[in-house]
Amino acid sequence: MTNSSIHKLSNEELQVTIDEIATIVSESDYVVGMTGAGMSVESGIPPFRGVDGLWTKYGAPKMDGYSDFKKDPTGWWNRRTNEKIDSHINELRHALTNAEPHVGHYALVELEKQGNIQSLVTQNIDALDEKAGLQNLIEIHGNRTKLRCIECGDRVSLGDFVPLYAPDPCKKCGGIVKFDTVMFGEPIPDDVMTAARSEINKADCVLSIGTSATVRPASGLLWIAESLGATIIEINPTETKLTPICEVSLRSTAGEALPLLFKTLSN
Repeated sequence: MTNSSIHKLSNEELQVTIDEIATIVSESDYVVGMTGAGMSVESGIPPFRGVDGLWTKYGAPKMDGYSDFKKDPTGWWNRRTNEKIDSHINELRHALTNAEPHVGHYALVELEKQGNIQSLVTQNIDALDEKAGLQNLIEIHGNRTKLRCIECGDRVSLGDFVPLYAPDPCKKCGGIVKFDTVMFGEPIPDDVMTAARSEINKADCVLSIGTSATVRPASGLLWIAESLGATIIEINPTETKLTPICEVSLRSTAGEALPLLFKTLSN
């Protein structure tokens, strides 16, 4: 097992580990990427946890948001319209509105185009992977730019439009419609979880990028991949719960490491 130290790596040290990762990726048949909040932080989106986290500043929100929504969907939308909503949500909403993909996102797109990564499972809701141009993308916690029927799972893209009132019932089944983003207490939609598990089952290598590997059930997919024999590679500035099972653990950000990985694999 190769675990890079926590200190800032020199360019030479960084390239040595990138070369190691590139060798594993190039020798793998099916590589799945998994990204977490660290990827979004580089686009100016604050994390929930940690020193600068939204929950650290404002306190953790109620964990039964989905239950409240289901009890009174119209009331939930009205409260959102009037901004009678947690302060951390307002700050997050502002950050999401202004965020743009960074060089790490675009490097993943290029890695996908040249066949080095077959799919990406993201825990982020910011839609930046989609905006950057990733094709085989599974958004396990949903996409903030879409609406979803909680009965049949039909999704509608909003683009830049932000609804001010409760959406009409689903045109396909008449069910309740909400943002596609998975709320606290809401199960991961079956179609999404099935797709993510299918990708993990096919993977002989999983590239974990910017995730603390603590949010279930998404993080559990990494341990499932390892139990099925996949090689786990981690790119993260700090040690995580995932580090002990990683073949290579690189202490770096996505914006620094992924363009180098793409360049190395292109040579």
